[in-house]
Amino acid sequence: MTTVNFSKNVSLLGITLVRIFTGYLIFRYGLELFQIEALLEFLEKTNVPFPYLAGYAAKTIELIGGICLILGLFTRWATPPLIIIMCGVIYTANNGNIFEGEAPFLFLLLFTLFLVNGAGKWSVDHLIKTRLTQNKNKV
Repeated sequence: MTTVNFSKNVSLLGITLVRIFTGYLIFRYGLELFQIEALLEFLEKTNVPFPYLAGYAAKTIELIGGICLILGLFTRWATPPLIIIMCGVIYTANNGNIFEGEAPFLFLLLFTLFLVNGAGKWSVDHLIKTRLTQNKNKV
C-alpha cells in the first residue's frame, strides 16, 4: 500500500517539476519582450506578416503562459497559444524542420502534454477545482 502511494507521489512530483521548469524556461524567453529589437528585425527579414504584432504577441504569450505554467493556473487555456507560438518558431526559425529546432519541438510536445493532462494535482487549477466541487456538494 505504501509503495503505491510513494509511486503516485513521485509521479505527481515529476509532472509538477516538469511543468514548473517548462514554465520557467518559456517565461525566460518571454522576458525578451523587454529587448525585442532583434526579434522584430528577424521577423521583418523573414517576411512574417505584421512582424511587430507577431513579435509582441508571441513574447507576451510566452511571458504570461510561463507564469500560468509555473503556478499551474489556467493551464489548459494557456497551452494552445503556446503551441501555436512554437509551431511558428519551428516554421520561421527552422524552415519547418523539427530536427533543426529540437528545443521548440520539445516545448511543443510538453505544451501538448499539459493541454491533454492538465497541470496535475499540485497546481492552482487543482485547488480551484477541488474548492468548486466542495462548494457544489455543500449546496
